[in-house]
Amino acid sequence: MSTVPAPTTLEPQLLAGRWQLPGGRVAVGNVRGIIRGALQSWGLGPAAGSLTDRVAPLVQDLVARTATRCRGPLVLRLELHQPARLLLGEIHDSAADRAGRDGPGSHLAAIAVTYGRRRAAGGAASWYTHAFVWPTLPATAHA
Repeated sequence: MSTVPAPTTLEPQLLAGRWQLPGGRVAVGNVRGIIRGALQSWGLGPAAGSLTDRVAPLVQDLVARTATRCRGPLVLRLELHQPARLLLGEIHDSAADRAGRDGPGSHLAAIAVTYGRRRAAGGAASWYTHAFVWPTLPATAHA
């Protein structure tokens, strides 16, 4: 009897980044470029543009809503779970007493798979997940 080695499998790849945003509504203007730059640097190629076009309005709305509740700086956090083709994002603020209230509107459900608000260290985070499809998985991704 011979032993056949198990096929090698790719480990799940998680790519993540954090970006400091200025306080107030001026933060909204920075979001699209940050998202596009992150997705391009993570190796999504042409898919980065179409994914940015679908996700940026959601993130901009979350940033705008959060900016009206919080006077301080915000933090945009993105995670790309490549094998699952899932993008997770959070907008962190310092409004700890607001966690669980005033989440994004129901009109965002068409863009987000799930969304909500949770307590986070030093404040709260509005979060969303977005499932997406691109024609083929990129051959390589860059952190």
